Amino acid sequence: MPLFCRVSPALVFLLIFLLATAVQLAVWWGVFARLAFYRPFIPKNLEKKPPCSVLLCARNAAPLLRRNLGAILEQDYPDFEVLVVDDASTDDTAAVLAFFQKKYPRLRSIRLSEKNLPGKKAALARGIAETRHQLLVFTDADCRPAGPHWLKEMTRAFADPRVEIVLGYGPVQPEPGFLNRWATYETIVTALQYGGFALAGMPYMGVGRNLAWRKPLFERVGGFASHERLASGDDDLLVNAAATPGNTVLCFAPKAFVFSPAKSDWQSWLRQKRRHLSTGTSYRPLHRLVLGATALSQVLHYGLGIGLLLAGFGTEYVLGGYFLRQSTVWLLGGRICTLWGERRLVPWLPALDALMGLYYALFVPFTLINRGKTLNPWT
Repeated sequence: MPLFCRVSPALVFLLIFLLATAVQLAVWWGVFARLAFYRPFIPKNLEKKPPCSVLLCARNAAPLLRRNLGAILEQDYPDFEVLVVDDASTDDTAAVLAFFQKKYPRLRSIRLSEKNLPGKKAALARGIAETRHQLLVFTDADCRPAGPHWLKEMTRAFADPRVEIVLGYGPVQPEPGFLNRWATYETIVTALQYGGFALAGMPYMGVGRNLAWRKPLFERVGGFASHERLASGDDDLLVNAAATPGNTVLCFAPKAFVFSPAKSDWQSWLRQKRRHLSTGTSYRPLHRLVLGATALSQVLHYGLGIGLLLAGFGTEYVLGGYFLRQSTVWLLGGRICTLWGERRLVPWLPALDALMGLYYALFVPFTLINRGKTLNPWT
């Protein structure tokens, strides 16, 4: 009888568990650890601060603009404009913008009278065409910079002419409740992935609430033409098409954070995540493969490990694998949470990490199966 016929299924599952655990340890130590010990990119000629345009789109966002626009307009930066595209709003957005324009001459606004495409890509494309400067910084109406030095930090790397894209971080505004803790952790994991892989030489996405790039980049990749019918992807798909190891840097300094509110209920959060995940199917094949393997290895690490423990097979190996990975999560994850001002999450890391495996196992496949549905990015 051939040898492979005599190998028990339990042994196969144990070997797969060990392989998945090894992949997870490699990702944490080889990719995520780069952010745990990250030193920011500091180019020469820091005194040169080129003029820049801050661009955001707003649809029925009057309360959000009242709350956040002032912090954007009052940045400590010598020469910048803020351009707000009113994407066919039906509330008081236009009146709020007019009020701010009386006080801040650097604020400009454009109003679109109707929407012909899903999402905000048409509004963004119009805004990009109307910006006065070649350096563009993006955020959203519901976002608020950490302080007056956000713009200075996000544009610092552009002193190097080779830099075309700067990836920023947009944490969730801390609030009481488990949903907020979970949303914060999921946001951190997302940042660990796109930030860590960028540092490892594979930049693949950025977040539109805190992102900067040079204007010529937009025309070079054909704008949003290749995915204009998708409701989302105005940020990550553009970065996915244009980012290279040589033209992309990170700006994860706390002064450059841009905070956004977490969703107030699970249904809203799930709808938001479905929209974000739906664009991942349009990433480059290598990026989809690497991200899929990362998620699958975490699912197998937990799922097979629990099954093996219940079966009483390879218990010492499973417990050893869990110990190594949990120690890694505590060490690196705890350091990152502390550096990013989220020390409150450290006691929750084991539970949050296990829930992330469940999230990958259940929610992500469901979203990919239903990816054909139109998802509204304004919800």
